[in-house]
Amino acid sequence: MAFNRFTVQVAVRLILIAATMFAAVWSYFKTEIIMSPLGFGVLTIAQLVLLFYFINRTRDELLIFFKSFDNRDFNKAYNEFAWGQSKDELKVAFNNVLRTFKKLTLEREEQYQYLQMVNEHVSVGLISFKTDGKVDLMNSAAQDLFGVPALGKIDQLANHDEGVWNALKALKTGDKIVLSPSESKTKLAVVSRSFKLAEEDYTLISLQDISAELEEREMDAWQKLIRVLTHEIMNSVTPVVSLTTAIKMIMQDDEGKLRADQFEKDDLEDVFKSIVAIEKRGQGLLGFVQAYRDYTRPPVPEISSVNLFSLIHDTVQISKSELGSVKLKLSPDIPEDAFVQADEKLISQVLINLVKNAAEAMEGQSDAQIDINVQEEAEHINLEITDNGPGIPADIINEVFVPFFTTKKQGNGIGLSLSKQIMKAHKGDITVVSNSRGTTFSLKL
Repeated sequence: MAFNRFTVQVAVRLILIAATMFAAVWSYFKTEIIMSPLGFGVLTIAQLVLLFYFINRTRDELLIFFKSFDNRDFNKAYNEFAWGQSKDELKVAFNNVLRTFKKLTLEREEQYQYLQMVNEHVSVGLISFKTDGKVDLMNSAAQDLFGVPALGKIDQLANHDEGVWNALKALKTGDKIVLSPSESKTKLAVVSRSFKLAEEDYTLISLQDISAELEEREMDAWQKLIRVLTHEIMNSVTPVVSLTTAIKMIMQDDEGKLRADQFEKDDLEDVFKSIVAIEKRGQGLLGFVQAYRDYTRPPVPEISSVNLFSLIHDTVQISKSELGSVKLKLSPDIPEDAFVQADEKLISQVLINLVKNAAEAMEGQSDAQIDINVQEEAEHINLEITDNGPGIPADIINEVFVPFFTTKKQGNGIGLSLSKQIMKAHKGDITVVSNSRGTTFSLKL
């Protein structure tokens, strides 16, 4: 509308200029009065000057309007009633645009202030920096957790704690590690993420103090371990004490003295049986201690590029002898060209243990079946071992990775806990999901 009005005004002025020029020419040739063409000529010049002024004024107003945008000055207001009570639609449009952008700017500033307030009050430390190392964001929580002031460049962290800086340098997007700053007893969970904003690459690192959670989990783990150790040791020591007491009673008389040369054949047989039983319990306890030592000294993985397809097929061949009537089904979607960085022997050991456990859980089940599947994701591979057995009871599923916890009569409770350690050593994990229709163990590599 404002443009149409401007066009109409220019058109009217041009028509009037053309009319006065025509009148000046006509009066010059058709009248003898000299003042008539002169007057029309002056009027034409005046109209040209007014047209130039009108166009130039509009140009200046547009220039001022655009400069306001360039300077982010949205507080300017234009007089909308330049000519009496008639509104200047161009200036009305100017004011509407300025008000809209002023509102958007205020909303954006309020949003920024809100995010800044949240950023400064959250307990999670946040550090964001560009590829050149320039720090764009470092909230108070990050400064407190690292014990450093606000940094201009991320590599300045090396001046305060070189160990932490070296660990952060080695982080890749998606990595999760636990750090312990040198001058602090805190344990920090660190997660790294990368993103692009306005053609700039950024790295965002989040930090969270998990000392209390780790202490609670450590205490809980110790309590579970002590409970299992106590149970196992008591199961071995109690019979030994009872048997040694029985031997002592056989070998003593009523006065508590040794019955030399007075043993009957039955007494000797009882003593011998007791000694054999003590030996068995001692061997059992020795085996338990050996298992404990194996758990506390987990093998260090020798990482190499391993073909996952070959690894799974080799594991199946090794496990066939222990499967009995259990069917083992491999997913057709397992890629033949998938490689993982792992210790082939250790991962094979984990797989064999999981397949064996699944087969034992379904012993005597006519339709027993184990499925092995591979799920490829962006940053890792999930290897799933699923059985259709009765499932793990809900009251013990959280205990299956606890060292020495077992529901088997002949088990030592080391298999799954050692598997957990092996997966952690590969910077992966092992998880379990179970219900009445079966159990799935997932290996994250």
